[in-house]
Amino acid sequence: MSVVVASYNSRALLRQCLASVDNAKDEGIAELIVVDNASSDGSPEMVEVEFPWSRLVVNRKNEGFARATNRGIGSSHGDYVLLLNSDAALLSGTLRALVDRMRREPLLGICGPALLNPDGSRQPSWGIFPTPIVEYMFQSFLFKIVPVPFPYGRKVHPLMARAYASFRLVDWVSAAAMLVNREVFSKVGLLPEETFMYGEDMEFCFRARSAGLRTGYDPAGCVIHAIGGSRSDHSLWIANYTQAMLTYFDEHYPAESLRLVYRAVVVGSHLRRALWKVVGAASSTRRRESVSRAKGYERAIALARAFLSSSRTGGVSHGSMKG
Repeated sequence: MSVVVASYNSRALLRQCLASVDNAKDEGIAELIVVDNASSDGSPEMVEVEFPWSRLVVNRKNEGFARATNRGIGSSHGDYVLLLNSDAALLSGTLRALVDRMRREPLLGICGPALLNPDGSRQPSWGIFPTPIVEYMFQSFLFKIVPVPFPYGRKVHPLMARAYASFRLVDWVSAAAMLVNREVFSKVGLLPEETFMYGEDMEFCFRARSAGLRTGYDPAGCVIHAIGGSRSDHSLWIANYTQAMLTYFDEHYPAESLRLVYRAVVVGSHLRRALWKVVGAASSTRRRESVSRAKGYERAIALARAFLSSSRTGGVSHGSMKG
């Protein structure tokens, strides 16, 4: 088994992540590949000194999550490849449980464990493929009231708890911790690199399903995920997430469905920008984050408007959801 970790300026969390991999070596790990995206916080030096058994790849610039991860996958040799975020840590027995599950399910090409917040609460980690209705519920905040099978928020909605209690086949799982059978890469290729970050896991699982392979979620394995721990710029990740979602809808839905999505993103981003401005005004400790998030939602609005003004929404349909 190979473990691939992409990292960018997350030295403290990366140390915890790699230590957890080190502790799990007896669960079949043959190699650990760390791909550093030109970190400036001493991460590469830490890896070389404290985890000499790992293979370190240092990029000359920040190439984004998918490109860095693909570079690690390309140099790996294991029959199974675990993609693991630098802000995630394996718990004992997780890899053994996931591999056992995949061996029992011949068509299961991808499997994700339960993701836990540092306080032990369960974190949303899988979902259905995005739909205009689901996106509308997110942008309108309705998902806070009526749960949707999509990993929004930091904690699993109480009404979704049972769905997270046992193994199930799902559309996609989070790449924060994703075990992949190597044959999946042979059939569908590596992670898509269309966006700098976010959405790669959805698209990858979509391609796998199109190739006749299944994706599963198995809480017999657990990973602690300090969600957002590796983010250093809120405005950047908001813009990246929005770009990824808009690109996904543009590629997989007919034009007549898109205007609702793009307008919902505009309205939702306006609401979030206004709310974070209030937070910044009320809390001096969160003022900097508020400014960054407000800029991010301004960029999200601009992205959605750009999609709205494109010929794609003028009646020209380039694609539709398959499968």
